[in-house]
Amino acid sequence: MRQFVFLILVAVALWWGYGQLGGESAASGGAAPAAPAAGGGRIADVLQQAPAQPGTEVPLTAPQAAPPPPPAAPPADCEELLAAIARQEAGAAARGWAALADQGGLSGEPRRRLAAALAPATEDFPALLGQLGTGNVFLHSREGRALAERALGAAMAMPDPEAVAAGTRLLDLAVRGRIDKQDHGARGFVDEAYRQHRLRVDRWLCNPANVQGARSYTVARGDVLARIAARFRREKILVEDGTLAVLNGIRNPDALMVGQRLKVPLDPIHCVVEKRSFSLAVYVGPSLLRLYWIGHGEHDKTPVAEFTVAEKVEKPQWTAPDGNVWPYGHPNNILGEYYVTLQHPGHDGFGVHGTPMPETIGTMSSMGCIRMHAPDIAELFRLLPRGTKFVVRASGSS
Repeated sequence: MRQFVFLILVAVALWWGYGQLGGESAASGGAAPAAPAAGGGRIADVLQQAPAQPGTEVPLTAPQAAPPPPPAAPPADCEELLAAIARQEAGAAARGWAALADQGGLSGEPRRRLAAALAPATEDFPALLGQLGTGNVFLHSREGRALAERALGAAMAMPDPEAVAAGTRLLDLAVRGRIDKQDHGARGFVDEAYRQHRLRVDRWLCNPANVQGARSYTVARGDVLARIAARFRREKILVEDGTLAVLNGIRNPDALMVGQRLKVPLDPIHCVVEKRSFSLAVYVGPSLLRLYWIGHGEHDKTPVAEFTVAEKVEKPQWTAPDGNVWPYGHPNNILGEYYVTLQHPGHDGFGVHGTPMPETIGTMSSMGCIRMHAPDIAELFRLLPRGTKFVVRASGSS
């Protein structure tokens, strides 16, 4: 009898324990638990979801989303940079734009403060240009491009002579330093700035009535541009028929009229290649006349040097590095329609030409020569006089 009672007690105990285990399992993984009383909750659940930190109070309601962290305080070097900008120290603006660069730049409150310090309230062009620094690092941040757009607007609001001078200075700065082919923000600004600058150049610099830095010539009977250019070359004025056509806005050289006035530039024409931005600029005296995107030597093999434009060859043949000579028009001839020979006592075999691979413009991909889009080399070929100074440099974004 005692054994029977013992067995009954064991069975009851087992039944009670199973019921307790089954109830916990349903509450955690099966049916939803009963709602807690209003204003209450299970303290154990709250503790599990939001562990208490020393010195904090444990809430008795469901935890809320954490508030956003306060803005980060500028690091000490940012404070120093802000002070240097306020003092207008040399190089401080460039350091500031570098700190705002699109990739890996400052964020949050430090970025806002630095951008505000770099953006003057004035719309005065010299002040805006001065705040951009001494190289094109400003192009690599949205704030820098925005300030450059303000400077461009101020430049183009000036009368034509001042607008050409201001546009020249801004574009000089914009190509002085790194611009990668895939850097669409930087390239887009340069393209737009040059588009607006070119309108003023064509209207003022290429106006035969504007003889600043030039001489005026009256077309006589029997004159053609090549004969006029040859006359001035005998006077050591480096021009060619294409030079005169561009600077006088002449689209049809065969339509010269007796008595027509032409400007002949006395200011020297020269070219500057900026390797880091893959650009080629043509100047008449101090004024930017044309700007082109280029490609140059792979592994940076295009030398930094001052060349002279020598011969200009239409429909050139190409001598390959293996000694094979490919005539113009052959699929293996990579020179295109035009070749401009660059002369230097220490560097042979360099020139400017077109390319059957326009996708390489903006890259280091040639054997050392400078590559251009077909329409660009066609214009440059006409424009550049033999004897022109042709400078290749590799400016940094300072």
